[in-house]
Amino acid sequence: MRGPLQAVSLALAFALTGLLFAPSLVLGGAVIGLVALHQGLYEVLKVAALAALLAALALLIGLGSGAPGLVVLLPWVPVCWAARVLDTSGSQGRALASLGLFVGGFALAIRRSVPAVDAFWRERLTQLAASVKTQGSEFLGPDEIAAVASVMQEAAVGVTLLGLSAMLMTARWWQAELYKPGAFGEEFRQLVLPFWVVPLSGVVALAAVLGSPDTPGAGFAGDCLVVLVLLFAAQGLSVAHERVLVLGAPRAWLVGLYLCASLLPHVAATGLAATGMADFVADFRRLRQRAGPK
Repeated sequence: MRGPLQAVSLALAFALTGLLFAPSLVLGGAVIGLVALHQGLYEVLKVAALAALLAALALLIGLGSGAPGLVVLLPWVPVCWAARVLDTSGSQGRALASLGLFVGGFALAIRRSVPAVDAFWRERLTQLAASVKTQGSEFLGPDEIAAVASVMQEAAVGVTLLGLSAMLMTARWWQAELYKPGAFGEEFRQLVLPFWVVPLSGVVALAAVLGSPDTPGAGFAGDCLVVLVLLFAAQGLSVAHERVLVLGAPRAWLVGLYLCASLLPHVAATGLAATGMADFVADFRRLRQRAGPK
């Protein structure tokens, strides 16, 4: 990007397009992340503030309300935070963990403000089903709605973390392609989560496994478990990329892995998370050995 006005224009365009085509939100967040990585906090605050103001005005004129802008602009806050963590630490693992903390706080805020989360999602899905039915189509029956509503909170948490992570990693990839081609892949293959994630995952896993559905905090423990699984899956994916490169294996292995992640995300996430956790013990990439004694 040649200057702040171009950054504002791109962020604004992607943000408004995101109201109609959700994947555009990733590109809008990535633009903000790129400014934060390359220009620093002061510049990104200027760009984000101006883009947010213009987005609110555009929505106010077009829709009569600027409220929908919150949906597309709120992700910029954690992306800026994580981008600064990544820029100062040089660790993709630390940056992703910071996003995990934000999403955990977001999940807690939802559960505090909406005590009956399942009922909240059931009501929304019922309204959607009624709307679809008036158009002559079928959606879900009452039993199916109840089943889907019971996992909607965890799904929302997972999608939020994946979306924010995609924004951050796209921004880092763009930065590498602009200023140091190939650096993103090298950095990603060394991705390691900070060690504090390990004991935290143990506590959360115990709370999720031992607690009953009626136990206070059981739902939040489930939300945190989703976050931790995805974080460890990121480290597992890093291990997979590094092993394919070092062993000279065909890239078809990675293609198959990504296809599995697309078709069976729960299976792929579980397998990659197990790989990421095992990497803390086995050090498959010999990162600790290369780092030497501290």
